[in-house]
Amino acid sequence: MDTAIIVLVLIVIAAIAGGLVYLQYKTNFYWKLVGRSKWRELQPQLQNIRDIHDRTTGAGKKINWIEKNVTKSVKKSFDGSKQAYVDYINFCNEKHLDLPANQAELDTLIDVTEDALLNPDQALDKELQRTGKQYDEAYALVSTAGEGLLEQRQNAVRLIEDVERLVNSIARHPKSFETDIQDINIQKEQFKDTIEYGIEQRKALETSAKSAGAGVAAGAAVASMAPTAAMWVATTFGTASTGTAISALSGAAATNAALAWLGGGALAAGGGGMAAGHALLALAGPIGWGIAGSSVALSVWFMWRKKHKIQESKKDEIARLKNCVEALKEIKGKIDAISIETTGISDKLNTAMASCKKLSNQDYLSFSDDQKKALGALVNNTKSLSALLNETVTA
Repeated sequence: MDTAIIVLVLIVIAAIAGGLVYLQYKTNFYWKLVGRSKWRELQPQLQNIRDIHDRTTGAGKKINWIEKNVTKSVKKSFDGSKQAYVDYINFCNEKHLDLPANQAELDTLIDVTEDALLNPDQALDKELQRTGKQYDEAYALVSTAGEGLLEQRQNAVRLIEDVERLVNSIARHPKSFETDIQDINIQKEQFKDTIEYGIEQRKALETSAKSAGAGVAAGAAVASMAPTAAMWVATTFGTASTGTAISALSGAAATNAALAWLGGGALAAGGGGMAAGHALLALAGPIGWGIAGSSVALSVWFMWRKKHKIQESKKDEIARLKNCVEALKEIKGKIDAISIETTGISDKLNTAMASCKKLSNQDYLSFSDDQKKALGALVNNTKSLSALLNETVTA
């Protein structure tokens, strides 16, 4: 085949490919515009669902059960708005468009409202279960973040000890290094002491759960609690000078968190004592939070509420759990912030350590100015990292 023909064929192919790409781009752009228009048109329907939700769930006020038995016209209005939302989601999926960022929130809103319309007697139970699941998920994220931070800090301790050995091996190093190493050791030993405190608190927790009449379920939950749970909670939230666990939250947030954990009845201020005769633990501080998420708390809550027939308090419990979910999200954000800072300094220290290893067992006075600066920076970064070992999450 003639070279000119080959070139012509390639040009035609490239032109067709380019045209297809352009056409695809234009098509996607067109459907995105249509999607935006449909989203704007959907807003009144979503607002209608929110209005019906407020009327049927009685947000922020006592539920009017008569109002929950709404007329067929309201049910029809809700169904129409729900179908409009479903049609929009199907359109996005069909055209491969991004789904709404708040889709999960909208799905929950629709489910809750529909439950209230169809099964008003069961709506609160379903919402309580749904909120409990959200709490479990939020707690799991906090737990994972806390365990991750604990592992980071344990790795940091090993790195710090490597630096200490390196500095101590260098003859005639500056006396200022000795002072820095002492400060570093204080931080390191404090961290190790906090870990030991967490382990001891777990043992005390198990003993108190067995002796407080908290029941088989609570005792089993404490017994199955991993030692790392107590360790990460202790190192993340710290300890009080009196040796009692201190809460990561304060005020209403602390009350909500403790009530969620202790089954809706008990909060011991300052980390000790029992209330209402149904406390799961003798300790109500963050060590107690590391047991089993809300699953145990909710099961105890149901037993206690069934026994006392206080169904009207379910709504308050839902509110508490929702507040606790928000508190847990805030806690996770603070843990993540410490973790990011720890990672940054650890990475910097690892790099510096790799370049300074060759200085081991040598005489400081023989070092060049650059080597002395590198060693000084290594010690300073180690000091910064050691301080982060005991950085705690506060309200």
